[in-house]
Amino acid sequence: MTGELTVGLLGAGMIAGVHAHAYRDSPGVRLAAVADPVPGKAERIADRHGAKVVPDLYALLDLGVDVVDICTPPTAHADATIAALRAGRHVLCEKPITRTMDEARRVLAAAEAAPGLLSIGQVARYGPDHRLARDLAASGEIGLVRMLSHSTTTSLPEWSEGGWLADPATSGGPLLDQAVHSFDYARWVIGSSAVRVHCMAADSDAGALTYTLATVRYENGAIAHIECSWAHPASRGFKLRAEIIGTEGRLSWDYDHMMGGVLHAHEGDPEWWDVLGDREFTHELSAFFQACRDGGPPPVPAVEAVESLRTALAALESARTGQTIDLTTWEL
Repeated sequence: MTGELTVGLLGAGMIAGVHAHAYRDSPGVRLAAVADPVPGKAERIADRHGAKVVPDLYALLDLGVDVVDICTPPTAHADATIAALRAGRHVLCEKPITRTMDEARRVLAAAEAAPGLLSIGQVARYGPDHRLARDLAASGEIGLVRMLSHSTTTSLPEWSEGGWLADPATSGGPLLDQAVHSFDYARWVIGSSAVRVHCMAADSDAGALTYTLATVRYENGAIAHIECSWAHPASRGFKLRAEIIGTEGRLSWDYDHMMGGVLHAHEGDPEWWDVLGDREFTHELSAFFQACRDGGPPPVPAVEAVESLRTALAALESARTGQTIDLTTWEL
């Protein structure tokens, strides 16, 4: 594919705005239209980027866009992804790939039959620190990777429309919405399938199972320790700590906040300067658009995202039941 790539953005929440901002660093890419069911939301993004406002996914498809970028709550991912793929479009779908495994299997079948690419927004793979650490591990710099730890702790996110993130039926809580990044990154670095998951979780004022500790065993014998929380005070911000331990060395990194600053204008909403996120999303979207032009492969294949979803759902089941989940036999 050569020439301009046009994008239809489905959803106009916080992540959609970050995506739209990141398009500007991909030459030859134009945001053509934005759709969101909440009155006025699509206009905020469309006006800023010179795009049209349309009512829904089918109106985006009728415009003939090349790419559909899905930034809706996860319960809406499956139907939108399948419809866009069947219409012959390339699709970038935010993580998690779907809310349930049944939906994920439907998406996989559609992706296998579709001419367009499907990639999933596991953006942690594109963070400069995360990618450098993975590349060093893959090069053998620290020997054979035997353990990875990944901790992301923050307060309950308050930016979701109608508070859907606080509804476990929609978001899956922090284990699915937030820790799915950690599960995906661990699988990517370790290079082996998860075979066993044990998770302990505590309730907090943010809701049930909002402080979690999960241990994952992989087929090659490596382990990952994943900490995830929405139970910390809002004043503490978002904190990340990570390390990769190999037979010949150790890599570690951390940061205290994802936001670089905030502008409070005389009118309108505050504007956050998301320095780290800008870099991650810019790299993620550039890689996807290049894959569309090259004819593939997708940067984050759906089958890998399904594995991360299954690990997160197993962690949820383990947290609820207190049992270790054997992924080699577990059916969901």
